[in-house]
Amino acid sequence: MKKILCFILTVVITLGCFSDGFITFADSFESENGVQVKIASFLYKSTLYQMEFPSRLSYNIKEKSVQGDYAISRELNDLAYTFVFPAGTTKFDCKLSLDGKTNWCGVSLNNVENSFYWPKDENGNIDHTQPVTFNRIETDAEQDEYGILYRDFLKDKNVGGFRDCNKIYWKLTYICNGKEYNELFDIKIYDYDKSEKHTVRAVNFNVAGLPFSALNGENVIANQKAAGQYLSNNDFNIIAVQEDFSYHKQLINNLSGFDYITNHTGAVPGGDGLNIFTKNMPVYNETRVTWNEASGILSDGADELTPKGFVYSVIDVGNGIYVDFYNLHADAYGGDGSIAARTSQFKQLAEFIQARSAENDRPVIVTGDFNSYMHVHEDDGALYKTLILQCGLKDAWTEYHNNGDYFDFYNWHVSGLVAWGTWDSVERFMYKSGGGVDIVVSDFRFVNVYDKNGKAISDHASAECDFTFIKTEDFVKNTQELQIIKTSENNFLNNLKWIFKALIMILSDLHNIPELIKEII
Repeated sequence: MKKILCFILTVVITLGCFSDGFITFADSFESENGVQVKIASFLYKSTLYQMEFPSRLSYNIKEKSVQGDYAISRELNDLAYTFVFPAGTTKFDCKLSLDGKTNWCGVSLNNVENSFYWPKDENGNIDHTQPVTFNRIETDAEQDEYGILYRDFLKDKNVGGFRDCNKIYWKLTYICNGKEYNELFDIKIYDYDKSEKHTVRAVNFNVAGLPFSALNGENVIANQKAAGQYLSNNDFNIIAVQEDFSYHKQLINNLSGFDYITNHTGAVPGGDGLNIFTKNMPVYNETRVTWNEASGILSDGADELTPKGFVYSVIDVGNGIYVDFYNLHADAYGGDGSIAARTSQFKQLAEFIQARSAENDRPVIVTGDFNSYMHVHEDDGALYKTLILQCGLKDAWTEYHNNGDYFDFYNWHVSGLVAWGTWDSVERFMYKSGGGVDIVVSDFRFVNVYDKNGKAISDHASAECDFTFIKTEDFVKNTQELQIIKTSENNFLNNLKWIFKALIMILSDLHNIPELIKEII
């Protein structure tokens, strides 16, 4: 399909056409007597969620408390932490309490019954000259005694739900070189006022506004009008679109209430097809970046014939919260060249995000057409390694529909559903908390949009995500100077430059014409 479009593009160019709260504790420290402690965040009170949020395996908990519906999410069940006790430790206890004084409950570990945790010498004997590391691994968290302990500990039989507490106290008791030590610390559960919670509905949609689709029987003008009407009628606050090329006016003329619109860069071949529309949310510091690497002229997706890349902006989402917002369109197709290009593009994006976040710590949302699945792990998992691990982002669909598991998609594979537009599709939202603002995904859905005759108006589904922003006590007010950027609507010179550039590239790639014709036939 893309090759056909490339062929049509050749003709066009030749003719000169312009065409309620949760724990965010995540820290490492050394306790008074030398125990190294590292703990990850773990508890959600799911009043943030409008649905049951099950944990990874068998714990489907949803109970009614006086405060409303609560659930313990997978973050609690997957609580990962490490305690490193000093050399000479022969026994240790880990216990919890709600008041830090009474009703301590937990388990004891010693080197007779639990020798697994103690270091061994070359003969397999316990070596007390080495520190003892007790590491609770996330993958084992659902089934061990601590997973049960946390759930039972927080349950309140009097109300039939979970305890409403602001703090959990932790006590470590251990024997080191014959002497008993006690270490105490607490984990605060932030109790947010409802006014500090702010929900935004965002949608990402590749609107397929290519001018050549009409030759394939598509009524592109009608589809852009239908896309604008759909986006207007579903209460979205933020819209990100790709392939918004030749019929931009038909699209925006059917948008109602969106008063902030990024600067349209034009039609094929000079435009990037990327735009952002918001409702009562100013869009600042609009910056467009073209990919350093792309693949394909008359083959492999024709990605070199337009300045694809990403648009960066800062959006005032309300309640004093500013978000670094990215809309991207990555290389298409699955050839080696396209895969290598996407790997380079994700790396380029990650470096840009990290640089911006280093200058101004804000929440981050990244959306667009990634042309890459999480469950395929192409190029040794470049998408996961670069944007999830390196950049610290989370993928909204994976977190909301796959319990945050970036490797186990078995149930989806055997469902019989194709991934495209259904599950772990290429249309994504990624996000990261920052600046004392926590982001929670409160809903995510893929929606295939049809016209009044029941025909899809795009070859992509829309990705629709509801984000809840929560200001914590660590909230940082924005101090960066922001500006709304306006540019001329006249893209004549840019289009002219790209026509000549694209024509030169096409002439250099004429050897691919037989392959292109073969596909057309």
